[in-house]
Amino acid sequence: MEKLKVGIIGTGGIAQLTHIPSLKRIEGVETTAIADVNQEKLRYVGEKFGIRYTFTDWEKLLETDIDAVIICSPNALHAEQSIKAMRSGKDVLCEKPVCLTSKEAEDIFSVADKTKKIFMAAFPRRFSGEAKVLKPMIDRGEFGEIYYIKASYLRRRGIPGLGTWFTDKKLAGGGPMMDVGVHMLDLVIYLSGAPEPEIIFGTKYEKFKDKATDGGWPPLETRVGDKPKGKMDVEDLACGFVKLSTGATLFVEASWAGNSETGLKASLFGTLAGVSMPDPQDPQSPVRIFSENHGVLTDVVPFMPPSDMYYEEMAHFIECVRKRKGPITKRREIMAVVKIIEGIYRSAETGKPVILKSSK
Repeated sequence: MEKLKVGIIGTGGIAQLTHIPSLKRIEGVETTAIADVNQEKLRYVGEKFGIRYTFTDWEKLLETDIDAVIICSPNALHAEQSIKAMRSGKDVLCEKPVCLTSKEAEDIFSVADKTKKIFMAAFPRRFSGEAKVLKPMIDRGEFGEIYYIKASYLRRRGIPGLGTWFTDKKLAGGGPMMDVGVHMLDLVIYLSGAPEPEIIFGTKYEKFKDKATDGGWPPLETRVGDKPKGKMDVEDLACGFVKLSTGATLFVEASWAGNSETGLKASLFGTLAGVSMPDPQDPQSPVRIFSENHGVLTDVVPFMPPSDMYYEEMAHFIECVRKRKGPITKRREIMAVVKIIEGIYRSAETGKPVILKSSK
């Protein structure tokens, strides 16, 4: 098997803790180059993982002899870096969120079509046990019409990298909805068949801006050379109410800080069955399917297969690159997620609903 060479742009926590270790577990794959503007971190990661080439200029990385690029940089850079990577002949795995606007997303997929390069969004929850079990059931029609959807990711005190790019609106684009809410939003859009948003109403709050505390992510040992500026100009909570092209309604919420319950959860209401997906880290609260059997209401607790989400995500990307097949993340799904988040922020700024035209 010919060795597949991978480069990584951005050497923060997600690259150090998931992407690089996952690549090391895949036979015939080598991380040969990394890029980061933080020279101290770049040197640290290169030495720690034995990576041959290091660059402070990410465009120089694209000139090296690599087959694929993983983008782990600040959100505002994702679109430009994805597009230039594909134009330079590289397949791309891009961390969430894919980009900040629907226009950027359209540009990314346009370039992917023209260059015939693989473009995959990094959404590891698609490889979770619940996704593996529920997606085939929903696609077979066992839930009937999905008409109401809820998605939530709440932290009590979990602001990431306070004072770094995570809390800088110009680089991050937004706060928890961009950072963690996007995970649960993508999961329910994926499971429900990627209905398009038609009407979006959103709100956001900055109640902890003046008393923000760092939530511990990325882990301190991955922040070598970081110089936090103490700035926070993004929200600490955002939520959205969305009318979808199927007639279904979606409610999504995400927070980094709040006096609330915590964890991630989602629910789908269908005409034949529904499902509650509580925090997978809580074994006392398993996934439950709510249905009816010959007039008797039933609760089913399905067995969840084991999942190593980040490794499986990476293995899937590498398989797509090697076999030249389309990834699990499809254009329609990604566009729906980007439009919803973009609409939530726009609505929150104007106080008015955002009305979109669907292509149905």
